[in-house]
Amino acid sequence: MAQALSEEEFQRMQLCSQMEQLERENQQLKDGAAGSGAAQAGSLVDGELLRLQAENTALQKNVAALQERYGKEAGRSPAASEGEGDPPGGPASPVLPPMPLAEVELKWAMEKEEKRLLWEQLQGLETLKQAETSRLQEELAKLSEKLKKKQESFCRLQTEKETLFNDSRNKIEELQQRKEADLKAQLARTQKLQQELEAANQSLAELRDQRQGERLEHAAALRALQDQVSIQSADAQEQVEGLLAENNALRTSLAALEQIQTSKTQELNALREQTTGLTAELQQRQAEYEDLMGQKDDLNSQLQESLRANSRLLEQLQEIGQEKEQLTQELQEARKSAEKRKAMLDELAMETLQEKSQHKEELGAVRLRHEKEVLGVRARYERELRELHEDKKRQEEELRGQIREEKARTRELENLQQTVEELQAQVHSMDGAKGWFERRLKEAEESLQQQQQEQEEALKQCREQHASELKSKEEELQGVRDQLQQAQEERDCHLKTINSLKQEVKDTVDGQRILEKKGSAALKDLKRQLHLERKRADKLQERLQDILTNSKSRSGLEELVLSEMNSPSRTQTGDSSSVSSFSYREILREKESSTVPARSLSSSPQAQPPRPAELSDEEVAELFQRLAETQQEKWMLEEKVKHLEVSSASMAEDLCRKSAIIETYVMDSRIDVSVAAGHTDRSGLGSVLRDLVKPGDENLREMNKKLQNMLEEQLTKNMHLHKDMEVLSQEIVRLSKECVGSPDPDLEPGEAS
Repeated sequence: MAQALSEEEFQRMQLCSQMEQLERENQQLKDGAAGSGAAQAGSLVDGELLRLQAENTALQKNVAALQERYGKEAGRSPAASEGEGDPPGGPASPVLPPMPLAEVELKWAMEKEEKRLLWEQLQGLETLKQAETSRLQEELAKLSEKLKKKQESFCRLQTEKETLFNDSRNKIEELQQRKEADLKAQLARTQKLQQELEAANQSLAELRDQRQGERLEHAAALRALQDQVSIQSADAQEQVEGLLAENNALRTSLAALEQIQTSKTQELNALREQTTGLTAELQQRQAEYEDLMGQKDDLNSQLQESLRANSRLLEQLQEIGQEKEQLTQELQEARKSAEKRKAMLDELAMETLQEKSQHKEELGAVRLRHEKEVLGVRARYERELRELHEDKKRQEEELRGQIREEKARTRELENLQQTVEELQAQVHSMDGAKGWFERRLKEAEESLQQQQQEQEEALKQCREQHASELKSKEEELQGVRDQLQQAQEERDCHLKTINSLKQEVKDTVDGQRILEKKGSAALKDLKRQLHLERKRADKLQERLQDILTNSKSRSGLEELVLSEMNSPSRTQTGDSSSVSSFSYREILREKESSTVPARSLSSSPQAQPPRPAELSDEEVAELFQRLAETQQEKWMLEEKVKHLEVSSASMAEDLCRKSAIIETYVMDSRIDVSVAAGHTDRSGLGSVLRDLVKPGDENLREMNKKLQNMLEEQLTKNMHLHKDMEVLSQEIVRLSKECVGSPDPDLEPGEAS
């Protein structure tokens, strides 16, 4: 009601402002009609002033010419008096005859000067009028462009409205078809439920025969269940009938369908939830009947649970019925208020039409008076022109030309007035379109308010569900945190093993380096010993050659070998060599003992020295084998370390990702946490997000956004139209003032009297 009153006050204010504007235009037209006579009188006074100015300038020129002539004649007279003498009456005789000629010249100069001044004034007026006409044409072009743009925007808005209307109609038809399909499915489900209940009754009869002691208790429980199921089926049938009646009512009124669309979707969701609950309860009852065959105590507990669930369903059905009644009452109230607003708008439209007709009649009367005054002024002006024509023919022709120009200007003014009237008619049509858009805007605002209320209710339900799901998710989060702790402990164990393996690898690397250093030192010793042995072999070969050349006996050779074996250089090498060199020395002794007689028997003096590096090669091979084994162990350890690092990195990434998901979910859920009761199902994050964001809600949000954008655009366009109307009215007033002309301030009191 408060909104309706505010809208009525706003429309009354608009009507008052339009009335004041029309009164101002009438007053301006009256002032223009009164000022036209004053302007004509002022034009006569201006003509007299021009004539006097022309006469003054002509007299000044004549005086100057006479002074020049007098000066010339005064200069001539003394010269003539000196040459010829002064005859009596000499200067008077030439001066007297040109007097009528001077008067004619004076009149001619006056007329000429007056015409020149008039010509200058006419040229100035022509330039001003041309500038005004060009400016008016530019303004008319701008106004026509604005009107074209507004008409295009209006057509575009109409097309958008029609498309939206068709889309809403198609969506409503789709919703009706879906509702009918859902109702059919619900009826089929209820029939299935009844059949299943009959089968359950038969199984209960068999159970009664088998167990006579529990017969009375089970019979009472089953009767209670049957009563509840019959009540539920009756309620469901009543709901179906009510929904069918609502669908018929919705087909008749599209506006009501748009308002009730969201509520019906909620009711359908509630019915779907009820059907899912009934199916779940049927499954529970089947399980109870199967358990009844084996266990007596389970039957009692399951029957109690089914009774509780049925009581909850009855409460939900009662709440839904109450919500239906409230919605029907709100619909009736909204329809009544809409009818009242329509009646008030029709009355206001009739009043505005009557006022516009009255204003048009007043404008016609004012225009008639203005035309009569203009005709009277023109007649008076023509009389004066005829009188002047008798005196001055040339002035008559010029004044007739001025009259023709004035007539052309009046025609231009009439054309401009016609264009102004057309613009006013277009403005009135735009006002009518504006009123229609305002009504549509109010209807859209009402539908938006209803949708907001329904969305708030849906938000409350979602918050309650969210709170219940949040509890379950917190429990899951606690479990995930426990898993995270276990994973962190495992990670610590893995890190410890990694550190120990790294330490072992470092130890093996250090040992390998030490072995490499030892091997390099042994190789250096072996090379040094090899060099010494080669030197000794060269010396021995030289001595052998000397001995062979000297042909000494074998005993001498053996003494030489023994001396060489017991030489101080040999003992020095044995003292300074390593274990490997010692073994090499022993084998060398055996080889020397075996090769010396062979060399003595051989005839070639240049025999090869023995190779003392065979045992060192075996030791080096052993060292390299040990190195290869250590490297293999090192590589295995490195591969294990890499594998552990990759697994720990993947585990850390999984943990970070899961913690981020949990943090985002907790942060989003803590915003709208509210105390809720009921559902405790533990679904995943995907199901929760799907429940929170539904496609129907997205469509409603998109529709709301589109409607809000349309309303904002329409409001801005209405504001611009209002501003353009004000500017047009100001321009019309200014143009009327400029066309009529401002009266002379000295003559205004006389004309007013």
